[in-house]
Amino acid sequence: MTVTVRIQEEPTANCADPPASPVIPGWFVDRSEVHETVRAVCRGGRSVAITTSLWGAGGFGKTTLATAVCANTHVRRHFRSRVYIVTIGRDVRGRAAIASKVAEVTRFITGDQTVFEDPDLAGSHLGRLLDRQPRTLVLLDDVWEEAQLRPFLFGGERCVRLVTTRNPQLISPDAPRIHVDQMSLEQASAVLSWSLPPLPAALESDLLQATGRWALLLRLTNRLIAEQVDTAAGVTQAATEVLEQLRSHGPNTFADPDMPWDLDDPQMRNRAVRASVEAATTRLPSGGARRFAELGIFAEDESIPVSLVTLLWKTTGGLTEQQSRSFLRKMERLSLLAITAVDDGRIRLHDVIRDYLRSELGDAAMTDLNAQLLDAVGDTLPQAAQLAPATMASERAWWNIKAGYLQDHLISHLLAAGRDTQALAVAGDLRWIESRLVSRGANAPQSDLARIPAARAQALAYDLTLVSHLLTPTTPSKAVVAVLHSRLPPHSHWRGQITARQQDPALRPLLANRWPPPDYAGTRLYHPDRAKPVESVAISADNTWLATGGFDRSVRVWHPSTGNCIALGDHYAAIDPTRRRGHAGTVRAVAIARSGTWLATASDDNTVRIWDPGSGRVSAVLRHTSAVRAVAIAPHSAWLATTSDDHTARIWDRSTQSIRSAFDGHAGAVRSVAISPDATWVATGGDDATVQIWDPSSGEVSLVLAGHTGAVRSVAISPDGAWVATGSEDTTVKIWDTRSGQLSAKLEGHFGTVRSVAISPSGTWIATASDDWSVRIWDVASGSLITLQRANRPFHSCAWGSEGLVVAGGALGLYLFSLRT
Repeated sequence: MTVTVRIQEEPTANCADPPASPVIPGWFVDRSEVHETVRAVCRGGRSVAITTSLWGAGGFGKTTLATAVCANTHVRRHFRSRVYIVTIGRDVRGRAAIASKVAEVTRFITGDQTVFEDPDLAGSHLGRLLDRQPRTLVLLDDVWEEAQLRPFLFGGERCVRLVTTRNPQLISPDAPRIHVDQMSLEQASAVLSWSLPPLPAALESDLLQATGRWALLLRLTNRLIAEQVDTAAGVTQAATEVLEQLRSHGPNTFADPDMPWDLDDPQMRNRAVRASVEAATTRLPSGGARRFAELGIFAEDESIPVSLVTLLWKTTGGLTEQQSRSFLRKMERLSLLAITAVDDGRIRLHDVIRDYLRSELGDAAMTDLNAQLLDAVGDTLPQAAQLAPATMASERAWWNIKAGYLQDHLISHLLAAGRDTQALAVAGDLRWIESRLVSRGANAPQSDLARIPAARAQALAYDLTLVSHLLTPTTPSKAVVAVLHSRLPPHSHWRGQITARQQDPALRPLLANRWPPPDYAGTRLYHPDRAKPVESVAISADNTWLATGGFDRSVRVWHPSTGNCIALGDHYAAIDPTRRRGHAGTVRAVAIARSGTWLATASDDNTVRIWDPGSGRVSAVLRHTSAVRAVAIAPHSAWLATTSDDHTARIWDRSTQSIRSAFDGHAGAVRSVAISPDATWVATGGDDATVQIWDPSSGEVSLVLAGHTGAVRSVAISPDGAWVATGSEDTTVKIWDTRSGQLSAKLEGHFGTVRSVAISPSGTWIATASDDWSVRIWDVASGSLITLQRANRPFHSCAWGSEGLVVAGGALGLYLFSLRT
């Protein structure tokens, strides 16, 4: 498969300030591994691995230890606070999910929003960006597979990767490895006794033995004892009761209690977790143990909205929101989960505890609970009409979901509920895809479809893969939806949905395809002329035909209604091959007389040619001494203006083909020209970064518009002549008042040369074409971008017709769009 990448929407080295230092919990005990890791990350090298020797085991404090390293004063000073914490997790699997995670990290660290479908290409791009950054530390927490880690190891010579993993084999042998295992007796004692009254030495020793000095269990045991002490129980009594529970249900139930734990034994680990969790849940109100187990249905390593938990518990246990929040606070005090005061509250489960809960629930209960959660959420949403006959109904308007967690994991919950058909209906619904695209980026809807084990889903995911590089975020966010619509393959699944969606007033104004883009494979096969590079375009006044000039030296006349075209030089040569009079160089500009009876073309061969579009004959050849860059025809068609690399602009008499006047006021090549509606003045733009307004009869300059910092590549005049729009190599578009010469607006958003500017017949909109692979439509009144289209290579020119017709030419061919308002 050919992989295409997309240049980012707005190139930035670092759009956001580094995040604040992480908060370390008060019970954290300093360990030698912290200091060893601090030395490792600060002495250089590119990756440091914090590993445990246990495959699949967790809870030894790797994440907390690594977070402490990120909060260390010396580390933050060494990296100047450029320290970023990223959670990978077991669920990030498959190309689409990993590429999406790399893109998320790229945005987090650099602000760059480039989209890649291939994880390694995404990682290489991140590495190149990191090469431009100062010293940076990135914590990659909870890495499970080599495929998850590999994309993050490209480039970034000044970036240190701190990796936590349960598999030390993932890390390069030359990377420092710090082994995190059982705590020492002193460390374990500090965690066990944190904030408690002193424990009898023998009792403390027994508790350390019963917990295996496992950080997770030590913390749970500490909170169990503290909970009883807070209710006036004596610390010795409370600790003794907890010890009895651990011994009766823990890993040493059937073994010698004096023997050390075999932490390689998963049954021993599971029994230890079960003993601790069950001891904790006995402290919950009636039904609390069941409610806690139900949290196992949520995604790993995610912050789960409290509102979603309360909705689940209202369904499964009839709890009010107040009761649910009370349960959660109790669970937090027992260290069964963590609560953060973000967005009305979020909870987080340790993955070891989550694994235990899921094993306790079993497959049937998991399926049923996921179904109950989905039904409860669905009841809060309106019913959804089928969007098109060829698609399945989504039943509910899932795209109205506001919670980020549910957006990211709805498809997984549908699959876990055994609702595979519904998952495909939702993930393939254009409304869902648009919502995911706008809120989470191009990889999100593709990843949703890739999760579904059905050939149909994989085919739709592949469709999105082919266009994802063009779907970089923009402002307004809905503008990228127009690009999505224009680029999806025109088969039955998408075609009807696109037609239906484009009727939605909320998406308008939007730029829709009038013809299939030339960089569709089918367009190249069935309409090869449309896929030839186009340098210049013009539309007839009556909107019935248009003309293009190309790098292949051709001049073509096109009929929008049929898509047919005639190459004028070739047409004439077919009549008389010995008298072919086409251009001998790239055709840089095309202009059509208002009457539609003739057109003029400008070329690198130093000539301007005047053509009869009907016969294909050249009626006149006008000559400069260097390449001719632009041509414009006066409204009454009596004369035309041309500009050239010979630093001049010339006014030519149409009937005599003689020079009426010449203008040499620019200090460099003159790139563009436009004629006022009343033909009393001409505007030209050049390599000297100025726009000059002058009299076509006398050549006298009335205004010099200076403000661009690069060559002015295009000039357009409003229908009433009151203002001028200019596009420049400095990537901006500027609007100037032609009476005062003052700058009235600056349109920013392109990040490549603005090659062409065109104004709509009403003067309401401006179209711009750029090397950044986009055509953009701007609202003149507000100066804001309203919609855009993208291609796989640069656009070179654009022109307006009537009835919203927008034509653009580019490196890959000819594009016809309709602006729908």
